[in-house]
Amino acid sequence: MKKTMKLLGLAFMTLSLTFTSCGKDGDDGLDGAMGPAGAQGIAGQDGTNGEDGEDGNANVKTIKIDATAWDGNFESVDVPEITQTVLDNDVILAYMLSQNTFYYAMPGTVDGGVYNTRPYYKVGKFFVNFNNLDGTSYSISAGDIVELKLIIIESTESSTSSKSGKRDIHEELKSAGIDRNDYRAVANYLGITD
Repeated sequence: MKKTMKLLGLAFMTLSLTFTSCGKDGDDGLDGAMGPAGAQGIAGQDGTNGEDGEDGNANVKTIKIDATAWDGNFESVDVPEITQTVLDNDVILAYMLSQNTFYYAMPGTVDGGVYNTRPYYKVGKFFVNFNNLDGTSYSISAGDIVELKLIIIESTESSTSSKSGKRDIHEELKSAGIDRNDYRAVANYLGITD
């Protein structure tokens, strides 16, 4: 029984020390050394490439001119945006809106072959002659043409292709499958909104 009492006393002291040591905060030991790096994981699959965005139109200017009063076989309009720099370097596309709400490219044939237009440009001016298909003068009446649209496409270093530095927009449009005579297609391609 003495032996049992000793064992019980020893057990009681062990429990007492355990409970009293749990209540004390001791100093933390030092962190262990860094373990070795893990093996490289399996590489994931590459995602699909997105489509390139459309080119911007920061170098495109559209000028609208009321043409409802045009009458006769020749017209002259002041256009201050046509500078010597524009004439030397840039491309000007001209379109006229006829009374039947169709845009015709200039130069070009109008109303299914009724007459031709021939535009000319000089600093600050736009001119157009109207001729029959045989080359003789053709006279339009006021209201036949509603509006003139001039699109000036500024040349950039990366887009020049001739000695004068003019951008070959006609070739660019053709390469993109755009008919230069179709104003709506050209406007969509260049990002022009009416």
